[in-house]
Amino acid sequence: MLTPGECFMTDGHGSPCVRPWILSLLLLCIAISCTTPLLAQDQGPATIAQIQLKGLDRLGTAEVLARMKIRPGDPWNPEELDAEYRRLWSSGDFISIDPPVIDRTPAGVIITIRLLERKPVHKVVFEGTANLSEKSAQKAIRTEKDELYDPLLVREDVTTLRNLLLEKGHPFGRVGSRIEESPDGMLVIFEIEEGPEVLVRTINFKGEGSIPTSEILPLMRLRTRSPFGLLEGGKFDPRMIDADLEKVREYYVYKGFFDAEVSLDRMEFENDLSNLRLVIAITEGPRYRIGMIEFQVVGEHVFPESKLRDTLHIGIGEPWDGEAVKSDSESIRRLYSEKAYIDAVVTPTVIYPLEGEDVILRYQINEGQRVFIDEIEFRGNAGTKDAVIRRQLEIYPAEELYPDRIQDSLSNLHRLQYFQRIQPFFDVSEDPERRPVVFEVLEGSTGRALFGVGYSSGRGVVGNLAYEKRNFDITDFPDSLTDLPGSFSGGGQRLILEAQPGTEYSRYRVLFHEPYLMGSQNSLRLSAYRSVLLRQDYIEDRKSAGISIGRLFSLEDRIRGEIGFRSEQISVEGVSKLAPSVVVDSEGITKLNAIDLDFEWDQRTYRPVIGAVDGWYMEGGFSHTGAPLGGALNLRKVNLGTGFFTTFHQDGEGMRHIVALKTSLGWVEPFGDSDFVPVFARLYLGGPRSLRGFDYRGAGPTEDNREIGGTIRHRGSIEYTWPLLETTLRGIVFTDFGNLAVDQSSFSFDEYRVGVGGGVILNIPIFGQPLPISITWTEAVKSEEGDRLQQFSFDLGWFLH
Repeated sequence: MLTPGECFMTDGHGSPCVRPWILSLLLLCIAISCTTPLLAQDQGPATIAQIQLKGLDRLGTAEVLARMKIRPGDPWNPEELDAEYRRLWSSGDFISIDPPVIDRTPAGVIITIRLLERKPVHKVVFEGTANLSEKSAQKAIRTEKDELYDPLLVREDVTTLRNLLLEKGHPFGRVGSRIEESPDGMLVIFEIEEGPEVLVRTINFKGEGSIPTSEILPLMRLRTRSPFGLLEGGKFDPRMIDADLEKVREYYVYKGFFDAEVSLDRMEFENDLSNLRLVIAITEGPRYRIGMIEFQVVGEHVFPESKLRDTLHIGIGEPWDGEAVKSDSESIRRLYSEKAYIDAVVTPTVIYPLEGEDVILRYQINEGQRVFIDEIEFRGNAGTKDAVIRRQLEIYPAEELYPDRIQDSLSNLHRLQYFQRIQPFFDVSEDPERRPVVFEVLEGSTGRALFGVGYSSGRGVVGNLAYEKRNFDITDFPDSLTDLPGSFSGGGQRLILEAQPGTEYSRYRVLFHEPYLMGSQNSLRLSAYRSVLLRQDYIEDRKSAGISIGRLFSLEDRIRGEIGFRSEQISVEGVSKLAPSVVVDSEGITKLNAIDLDFEWDQRTYRPVIGAVDGWYMEGGFSHTGAPLGGALNLRKVNLGTGFFTTFHQDGEGMRHIVALKTSLGWVEPFGDSDFVPVFARLYLGGPRSLRGFDYRGAGPTEDNREIGGTIRHRGSIEYTWPLLETTLRGIVFTDFGNLAVDQSSFSFDEYRVGVGGGVILNIPIFGQPLPISITWTEAVKSEEGDRLQQFSFDLGWFLH
């Protein structure tokens, strides 16, 4: 019997039959029970159960795990694992990292990572080197001992060594690498097959030859080997060929061969590939001429076309010459600059003809606007007063802006030697016609204290205890002792305190110079000194004190004049029995008073350390000693001098090749009651700052083989200096010439002395300032009997001026 809710049926054969809704419910339950584990697996474990690291040796597992940001127990997140991979790569400790193996367990995800460590390089070995030194190879590569091995770096080093072989002239060289492991680490071995060293013996050109070979070869980086390889090694580097061919082609175009073609015809190797002959084929084509010159001006047409044409050096009908066109373009630009059109742009262009060989040269000129100076600003002069800088300038606010005057101002500032660097530039302005001018300076040390002992040819061993302040300010008193180091500075004055005791010459000096007294164009100079000169037959002791007042008559022309009063006392003692008569007659104490007049017209351009680089100067001096000023001696003395300087080549501001010509004439004579010139007032010749190749006072009249000086002297020099190490070291060759005579009647051109020599000028920074040292060797090619020669010369304080 069925209970309520049951339904049992039988079919026709008496078999039981389940109700349909019961069957559906049963099937649903079975489906849910079967799919529940699959759903749970798709959703994934909620946490990381374990992180396993494989392949570690140098690094400990705990160390690497400590670096990682994911930890067991953290929620499982594939993106976090990707980020961890990137961090492991960026550490640089591994050569490779395999993809992670992810095991899903009921306890969570187990992450397994296999790493290949970078091991330290125990040694770097170069096999097969002969001409290539291991030192230069090791210096070139980046793989180093005790650094971690990096296969990418080794591949780069292989390329580097290959390029080094090319640079050394081994174009057939090969470089490979292999790695060996040792208990101490990785052994990186570079396998080098240098091949023969190939030297370029000759470079020949095949073609018309309108441009001489001597003009083409300097354009190329590939050079033939000079005798013994002293000047040019001639090493063949095939990487230079294409660039050299292009340079030659560009030069032909520059010279008007616009259709020129340049190619490598052949390379001929000889002597087992060690010698090379290069043959370069040149097809010049026609050289184009200038058929017409046009000016396309944008602006106010400041100059008529006739004025522009007068500026040109190249004319219609002449062959095209890029150098001349470039020079003429600069001349036109400079023409505009002189009228304050500093933004003018001049661009030469060429218009080719449809036929023929005559081109049109067109100068496209964008004049811009005339520019005026808005204001003048100084930056970086923490210790120097603005007024000290401003009074050296040749430009003023509201005036037209002329670049050449800025360069003149720059030269004036360099002459002061207050600054290590001076950079003028134009600041931004809303008004295009007004331009602020800024002088940005880097102050140097203007005070120098020297302590030491040195040697100077002609003056013997000299001790030096000196303090010089070129940017002194006598009114800048310190407020306290802590302010003392930075005080008395910035006023543009000059102070010298000097003591130089020596074995042959001693000097003690005090000098104060105010170049702009109370802000005016007048100057004041106060000086006092004592010098002691020990000669073979006597001792000269001179005491002097003086005051002078000067004036700058023209800053633009740099014309100065000065008048001064000087009082001296000279003692000539210790006269030997063998002394010349002029020394005997000068024995005793002589007091004298003198008026000195000096004049200077200086048009030199100065640059730091080097000194004068261009321009000229003229100077003169006249001294009147004695009546009516008092004293025991009546003398008149005249000095005249001039010099010319030119930079004929430069590869940068400090890399200048300079030629200097200097000459001076001195003359002294007695008057009134005085009938001779004493030994201490005479002129002398010889020494490193007078006539090189001769000893100090070693050229001129003598008496019993002892110099007696003279009353008329002429001397000069021709010098060429060039940079060896920027401004620190310069080479010099020179010719010095001069003559000294007892009086005018005995002065003879046949008795001129000549010295030819060379050497170096070394500028050593001392307390932020360069101390010039001149070391020269001079051969006296023309001398007179009785002259004392001095080939080697060493001098402190040499300066090109």
